[in-house]
Amino acid sequence: MRQVEVALPKGKRLLSKAYEVFKKSGFISLSLEDEIAAKGGKQLEHKSSCGRVNFLLVRNADIPQYVDRNWADLGISGFDCYREYELSSAVSGHAMRGDNFITTLLPDLKLCNNSRICVAGLPASKALYDKCKLDDEKVLTVATQYPYIAANYFRRRRILVDIVTISGSSELMPRHGEVDVIFDIVETGSALKENGLIVFDEAMALQTKLLVSKAALKYDPQIAPIIEVMKNAIK
Repeated sequence: MRQVEVALPKGKRLLSKAYEVFKKSGFISLSLEDEIAAKGGKQLEHKSSCGRVNFLLVRNADIPQYVDRNWADLGISGFDCYREYELSSAVSGHAMRGDNFITTLLPDLKLCNNSRICVAGLPASKALYDKCKLDDEKVLTVATQYPYIAANYFRRRRILVDIVTISGSSELMPRHGEVDVIFDIVETGSALKENGLIVFDEAMALQTKLLVSKAALKYDPQIAPIIEVMKNAIK
């Protein structure tokens, strides 16, 4: 019987929490626990003690693609990553991408604490933001790492936007990037406060979900029982 490939986010913030979900379900990897304790190891594959699961440590943003392309059977990913991947695939016309995983078989794993995606900016820009919500002729300039989620969010609210895609440090943009607002993940709000920004709107809560390959679920008889065990373990 083949091993089930599981993609976990390799970053310090989520790896131990994501692994804990599988550990509670009985899938223990001593080498992965050593890796987590070492906080900086380079080994990216770890087999479970039972031999049924092989953990792959992957960049969070790449996990949806791993599951979508059947490089992994299961993965744990934040909403920001898997939804951005789904929307980017749809917009770019890759009809066969972003459609091979399911996110609804388990509830939110609640690995991101109170994180949410927010619209934020300088207090002086709040009036402009409120006008843009009412006037479909005004254009709001938005800096974000999640251009597809942002575009979808503002389109649903009929707000015209000019989206500037960045890779990080979004809190700097309202002062130095000639943008009106940022669309970014907020956890404690301390980064916003330190940079003089305030939250204008809370767009959505940041969920963490189990991604399941449709192909693996259909053709590998191991997958459904594993998901059932996980479901009982997280209750």
